[in-house]
Amino acid sequence: MGKENIKLKVIRTDITDPYINMAVEESLTFKAKEGEVILFLWQNDRTVVIGRNQNPGRECNVERIEKDNIYLARRTSGGGAVYQDLGNLNFTFIAKDALYDIRKQTQVVLLACKLLKIKAERSGINDLTVEGKKFSGQAYYSSNGYNYHNGMIMMDVNLEDMSKYLQEFKPKLKIEGIESVKPRMVNLKEYLPKMKKEKMISWMQDSLIRAFGREYGVEVEEIQEVYFPIAPKMLIEKYSSKKWLFGTQIYFEKEICHRFEWGEVQVQISMEGENISSCRVFSDALETEMFVVIEDLLTGTKYDAALIRRIKIPSNISAVAYEILHWIANSI
Repeated sequence: MGKENIKLKVIRTDITDPYINMAVEESLTFKAKEGEVILFLWQNDRTVVIGRNQNPGRECNVERIEKDNIYLARRTSGGGAVYQDLGNLNFTFIAKDALYDIRKQTQVVLLACKLLKIKAERSGINDLTVEGKKFSGQAYYSSNGYNYHNGMIMMDVNLEDMSKYLQEFKPKLKIEGIESVKPRMVNLKEYLPKMKKEKMISWMQDSLIRAFGREYGVEVEEIQEVYFPIAPKMLIEKYSSKKWLFGTQIYFEKEICHRFEWGEVQVQISMEGENISSCRVFSDALETEMFVVIEDLLTGTKYDAALIRRIKIPSNISAVAYEILHWIANSI
């Protein structure tokens, strides 16, 4: 698509309630038009955000979160748990298939850092780093031609609170193949010594907007907050509901966990006789749909290694699902 046919729109908000912001993000995504790319800039007050398929009880200190009256939120996208406060800036790129380009969108963030004299680079699948230290994680969501790519930029996040609310792997679980903990995190303020703390977020927002226009070679239109689509009440209620945050909890007799190259998987299995009566599959992988499909396929199946290996995965689901099923079978 030629530059003359592309429209770039920026929306930034002062709302810091994660449930409203995530509802707006979803609403904007499914109202995206052909030929436009939206950059949504937003912040959350003190919040632990978990990925779509993660187990909150495993990833964060739920009791302390509730006691300290901070937010617990769950993204629609995959990936791992993060802590956010007003020292953090969130970004979301929204586009339909024709203009959805993760490489280009990531380049906008890297260019924004460069404009602030920060030499950042992409590391692994979805991290951005400076001098090998992580300041940004990214995640992705796609459905029926609608897409978003979101992430965080740590400018001046309270790292002590991050350690307090996020927790490492629980020793009671059987952990296979896990050798290291989370990579070292860094705030970009370390590389902006002359910039006033209260200006950091607005400077990064401005830098992202400039980089957005430069990368696409198109003038950026900033939409005033009063004019952008307000999220429906039902979406806000969805993101704040216990059902969305905690999902269906089961009584399980068997629990196994393994870290693959692409992410960690935790499986809880409930039995009725020789059959699997119910199961939950949790993961910090970027994939979102695969784990629900595996749950459905395992439920009602005999707890037998040979039978589990022979389960057929739908063609629209990642072949990585077979790797998970074979690991489960080998664990029997």
